[in-house]
Amino acid sequence: MNLNKIRQRIATYVSARNDDGVVGINAPLKAAASTILLTAFRQGEIDRAQAIELCAMPDRSGRRLLSQLKSEGMLSETSSKSPLRWETPEHAKPWCFPGLAQ
Repeated sequence: MNLNKIRQRIATYVSARNDDGVVGINAPLKAAASTILLTAFRQGEIDRAQAIELCAMPDRSGRRLLSQLKSEGMLSETSSKSPLRWETPEHAKPWCFPGLAQ
């Protein structure tokens, strides 16, 4: 799995999204998505306020980004107030865990 390179793989995934390089997904992602996803991966979950703060953009834009990450399966929640959890949907597995995806 080589977890030491997860930061680079997440950043590469976000970059590929912006270059239409992810099969089945054609919506671009803000660069701040890398930081949010990496933090959620490392911590297992991330508080919404912390995620919006990490976006370094206006609250509304940060909430839109979180909503996009949730709708695409990169983050999940058990309720509208719960922390956001790291998830790896099928379209992201080859990017995040290339040795495991087939």
